[in-house]
Amino acid sequence: MEMFNPKNMEMKVSLFVRIMVFIMTILSAVIPAMAGSRLVSRPQWVSKGESSLNSHRTNNTYYFKAIKTAGDNLQILKEQSIKSLADAIGKRNQLTGMVQTDMESQVADGTISEHETFRMTFQNSFETESFYASMVDDYWEYVSLPSGQQECRYYALYAVSERGVQPIFDHFEKTGSYGTGAALMSVIPGAGQLYKGQKIKGFAMLGAAALCVGGIVLCENRRSYYQTRIIEQPKFASDWSKKSNNWETGRNIAVGATAALVVWSVVDAFVTPGVTRIKVSSSTSFAIRPEAVTTPNVVGLGVALAFLY
Repeated sequence: MEMFNPKNMEMKVSLFVRIMVFIMTILSAVIPAMAGSRLVSRPQWVSKGESSLNSHRTNNTYYFKAIKTAGDNLQILKEQSIKSLADAIGKRNQLTGMVQTDMESQVADGTISEHETFRMTFQNSFETESFYASMVDDYWEYVSLPSGQQECRYYALYAVSERGVQPIFDHFEKTGSYGTGAALMSVIPGAGQLYKGQKIKGFAMLGAAALCVGGIVLCENRRSYYQTRIIEQPKFASDWSKKSNNWETGRNIAVGATAALVVWSVVDAFVTPGVTRIKVSSSTSFAIRPEAVTTPNVVGLGVALAFLY
């Protein structure tokens, strides 16, 4: 017969409770800090590359190209990025010769303003071809090298026209919103955070959930065991009941911690922004407009279906 030691039993349950409280305390301090960290704001396309965006295009007149440069001066790196893009376009289309890059201008409310759309003209003895590139997003970070020096790394994402076609660039929107899908996924703590690109936070929540579920299983298993002993050895029912109650308390604490973690995960996934991503949508649309119809014999009003882009 197993000897009952109330003191040891209380110590085990107390230790389990303290571990759960410690884990929840650490997570409550660390996870919110992660939301404002530099890791969270790093764009999705930087880690996944432009290939993750090409499948979202609505037409094939252009493609995405990510350029990375590194050095000491951010302004110089931005200028080098344009040159590196021209080199990439030339290599992709097997073009050689001189390259002239011009920034396009647009007129808005009678004022000419520059925006980051470039025309790159390749010229040699045989041909002259122009390509258009529009900057979609950029990002930079400073990295500590093994030598102790800091290096600036600059990333730029461009939409680039294909050869021989007039590009129809889609509408690009930078957003940290992932909709209700992330919140629904977060019923499994951490799943929504991983979906939003918050890996550290997501794995931390998953780990905490695994500990909580493990605590539930362990405590319920021991509670059931001692409930069985009550039936098998009724003369020790009082001792077995105390043990069963202690493990039941531990189970209830683990259940409460799990429920709190689920609520926390869902609210966090719904409220806090995730890793910045590029949302691609068509820049073309249909519109119905009123239109007057005039002929030598008839004057009338009607509507016209207009295709806008």
